[in-house]
Amino acid sequence: MAPQDSIVPAQEPRSPALVSVDGRTYPLRSAHVRGRAEGGLAQTTVVQVFTNPHAEPLEVLYTMPLPADGAVLGYTVRIGERVIRGEIRPREEAEAEYKKALYQGRSAGLLEQDRADTFQQRLGNVPPHMDVQVEIDVLHPLAFLAAVDANGPLWEYRFPTVVSVRYEGAPGRVTDKDRLDIDRAEAAETGGIPTRFDVSLTVVDDVIANGGIVSPSHQLHCVANATGVHVTLPEDARLDRDLVLHWPAALEDVGVKLVEGRGLPGDDGRYALLTITPPKRAHASFPRDLTILVDASGSMSGEPLDTAKQIVTGILESLVPEDRFEIIAFASKPEKLTRGMESASPKAVAGAIRKVRALRADGGTEMLDAMTKALAPLRRNSQRQIVLVTDGQVGFEDEVTASLGPQVPSGVRVHAIGIGHAVNRTLTSLVARAGRGVELIAAGMANADEMARRIRTATVRPVLTDLHVGGSALVGIAPARPRDVYAGQPLVLALELKPEGGTLEVQGALAGSNETWVWRTDVGATSQASANRSSTPLEAAAHGTTLPIGALYGREAIADAETFTHASLARKHGLSYDHRLLDPEIERLGMRHRITSRRTSLVAIAEEPSVDPLQPRRREKLVLEIPYGVSAEGLGLEGSRAFAKRLADSAHLVRSATPVFGQTEDSLERYM
Repeated sequence: MAPQDSIVPAQEPRSPALVSVDGRTYPLRSAHVRGRAEGGLAQTTVVQVFTNPHAEPLEVLYTMPLPADGAVLGYTVRIGERVIRGEIRPREEAEAEYKKALYQGRSAGLLEQDRADTFQQRLGNVPPHMDVQVEIDVLHPLAFLAAVDANGPLWEYRFPTVVSVRYEGAPGRVTDKDRLDIDRAEAAETGGIPTRFDVSLTVVDDVIANGGIVSPSHQLHCVANATGVHVTLPEDARLDRDLVLHWPAALEDVGVKLVEGRGLPGDDGRYALLTITPPKRAHASFPRDLTILVDASGSMSGEPLDTAKQIVTGILESLVPEDRFEIIAFASKPEKLTRGMESASPKAVAGAIRKVRALRADGGTEMLDAMTKALAPLRRNSQRQIVLVTDGQVGFEDEVTASLGPQVPSGVRVHAIGIGHAVNRTLTSLVARAGRGVELIAAGMANADEMARRIRTATVRPVLTDLHVGGSALVGIAPARPRDVYAGQPLVLALELKPEGGTLEVQGALAGSNETWVWRTDVGATSQASANRSSTPLEAAAHGTTLPIGALYGREAIADAETFTHASLARKHGLSYDHRLLDPEIERLGMRHRITSRRTSLVAIAEEPSVDPLQPRRREKLVLEIPYGVSAEGLGLEGSRAFAKRLADSAHLVRSATPVFGQTEDSLERYM
């Protein structure tokens, strides 16, 4: 017989609210970002300290961001002297193990991925008046920002600290809306949530001495040492925007570089990173057929839309009369700001700029219709470029990217410029992947002009197009459809190689000619490769071994599946959009490469009970900050003092009248 539970009655579904927060009882006490960056990669550890201020055991639900292109390498929970290591499991199995542990009085942690950049962390049976430390290790690539004007190329380190707010459309469109709908903290009097974070990051790069490290997001304190440059913050910062660092990048010599790595424990594959560095200047440029899609939805109110207008203006001013362009603004529906594709005469450009500057933010974020209208190639011997300018705040990202997938014609490139301090990179990164384009992030007006120049530099003169990687040594490549190689901007691909080695070959079309560019090399067997394997200080720091490139390969392979495979499966079986078609493949990739995905989770469980399983316990879903620069009114958030009172008691008591050992899954589901 199921236990008799006392639980707060179920409530009607509601939209996220804007609420006040009692800092004395907010469970997330502090956050720390620790890491090391070198050679195009960063290894970052997020350290969170939770506290239970109550007399009862506490369960915390915290929706948190991680880099959309990163791979989670480890998950550790520390309770006093206890250290609990996370293990990768299929999603339902991990959740079942977590629930069972809670009913046995054991402390446990569960890290689940809802989107590429959005995770839910559940921390259960935190003992009364005790702190718990959680560590999450992530390996993520640095972005390479091509040189513009007199400024040289830059490395960009970006780490998110807050999950964005998402538009969900009609009821039922976003099936996991209950997980995405997060209450936000009022900022007027309380300064948002009380939690602040600090930074300790080491950057290893010889070029830094000539330029230094700067940040468009935070003030920095930098100290050079024997290892590199140690970066901290002068004072702790709010969890309301991405942490972004820039420093000069030395452009590698023209050519191809292959560096091998390993998989995580349990993954015995052989992996490598392939870097293709083009000449600084391309041989030719082509006229462009350019479509600009501008987000004018409510979430873009204020600085975000002003930033988008400035970027679009800069792109338009770079056009020449041989180019053609069109502009489509979208909110609840698309609106054409030009009469189709127009020649880029000074008069047409000036008229388009006036219409762009007159845009006002309002309504939903229905970008799908605008995107599909823009895909058809137009002129031969021209570049068909689509630039999406958006904050990406939608909950149906997979619907947008699956609609692109293999349907992007071979002559079309789609680029994404994310707007704001907390961009939904699940959308922007996958759109750029599907369109074999570039992704750029513009935090605000301060770098709007720079982003306009960067998108032009990155797209107007491709050096190599239609790349193909093959050879007898190759098992797989990710991304499976590489983007073009642009002037002054290297391309990095993750490879899986055969243990016995063989040949590796890369081919591409040289832009502006009928020539084919070819690079070939011989790859030795695993034993030989291991002996000659390249190692950097960053790799040496990882316990004397090479970096787990297999984790990055797995992350890229999963992104490929989400982007390209779904549309193919749906067409093959005559089905409409349904992300469950991919579930078996995503789970297989996650388990093989030992990484989190939407089908695989990390669960950490204490061996011994830490609380009385019969004792009532509290549960609290944490309120988050509103992303910096975003209007609460534009997001449709309304303050609710009545809800604030309920929030103070939202860590509601759950009481069981009988021991919880041996309960069935049905009773667990009802109980939880």
